[in-house]
Amino acid sequence: MTSFYKFHGTGNDFILLDGFSQATRPTTQQIRDACCQHTGIGADGLIIIAPSDHHDFEMIYYNADGSKATMCGNGSRCSVAFYHLLGLAHHTVSFIAGDGEHWATVQKISDDLWNVEVSIRDLPLPVKTGDAYLINTGTPHLVHLVDDVSIIDLNTQGPILRNDKRFQPVGVNVDWFSMKPGMINVRTYEKGVEDETLSCGTGVTACALVAGMLFDNTSWNIDTKGGKLHVSFNKSGDSFYDIKLSGPAKLSFSGKTNIF
Repeated sequence: MTSFYKFHGTGNDFILLDGFSQATRPTTQQIRDACCQHTGIGADGLIIIAPSDHHDFEMIYYNADGSKATMCGNGSRCSVAFYHLLGLAHHTVSFIAGDGEHWATVQKISDDLWNVEVSIRDLPLPVKTGDAYLINTGTPHLVHLVDDVSIIDLNTQGPILRNDKRFQPVGVNVDWFSMKPGMINVRTYEKGVEDETLSCGTGVTACALVAGMLFDNTSWNIDTKGGKLHVSFNKSGDSFYDIKLSGPAKLSFSGKTNIF
């Protein structure tokens, strides 16, 4: 039996495995079985935190369909909270993901809740493509500014754009955001999950950067279906730097499974 922990970051949920105490590399089918909400544990993705030679840990991230991904914003925040739960973290943490090095700060709120801020790598300005903007915040996102995200039919538009031939063979995550007083409202269709998620960390970061380019603001409160996040950054010329994503990471439950 393998121990697991279930976390979520504003409704974006993950299975966390401790690669420090148990060496595990689940198969694609095992990941799919574990992430299945009907017959498994249920999650948008699975994460292993493992030892790293030059950082506090390595984050190994898999989508719910078993495919490996380079970066997950909310998943990285949950990974830092998990590392803290295991008693390994101080206030500041460094980790390595598929897209490179990241730093994070973690504050324990209660026994099952943490506030985590993670760094996102420096990025060039988004590229206009049709009526949207393309930017890679650790994973590629196609961002649309609309009048009202609540009326977008994600079940129809999401799969079409996610599989657009322009973005193959990797595919793209698709985001829509609209402005409202004091914040932006974001919805995301995620590849690998092949559905709308309640929140997407790299997606809200992508939307905040597009909004920052269009409206010259470098700090954004974000509203998602799963809760609220915050993105801040600096902008110089044709690039963004000092990008930070912050918000809650919550332990839902833990247990043991024979899936792996």
